[in-house]
Amino acid sequence: MSATYRIQDEPSPGALGHLVVNPVFPLLAFMMGGVWLGVPWFILNGFAMGSTTRRKETVLAVLVVPGTLLLAMLLGTLVQAGVLTKTSAPYAGVSAIVWRLAMGYAIFNLQQRSFALHEYYGGVVRNGVLVLVAGVFLGSRLVAGLVGENTLLQVLLW
Repeated sequence: MSATYRIQDEPSPGALGHLVVNPVFPLLAFMMGGVWLGVPWFILNGFAMGSTTRRKETVLAVLVVPGTLLLAMLLGTLVQAGVLTKTSAPYAGVSAIVWRLAMGYAIFNLQQRSFALHEYYGGVVRNGVLVLVAGVFLGSRLVAGLVGENTLLQVLLW
């Protein structure tokens, strides 16, 4: 009778385990490249490393765009109601950026724990610099090409 020893919190990488990167790269992609790059990369990284919190990470990542849209609609309603003036609205619009950054940082913190265990137990870790740099430099053209002149979608994805 042979028993295998397993730590419950230890990530169990799947078939994509060779694609794991340090979560700081998806966070930087989220901040500098935009939501279009950061959100899918966080989700892929969580599943690739077998993160124990990947469901939470995925839920938070999926809530980024609808949350930004709801915040933009709320700010638009406040401007139309006269609560915010047209000159103060751009300052209130910073809250959308803060929302996205806070969500990215929350996902990063969740993923960092599993990544530390993944790395400690000898898991494969790739360097994400090339994807990050390509996303930052090519991202604006890609997003503009995908959504065209729709500025609302550009704001939501960038």
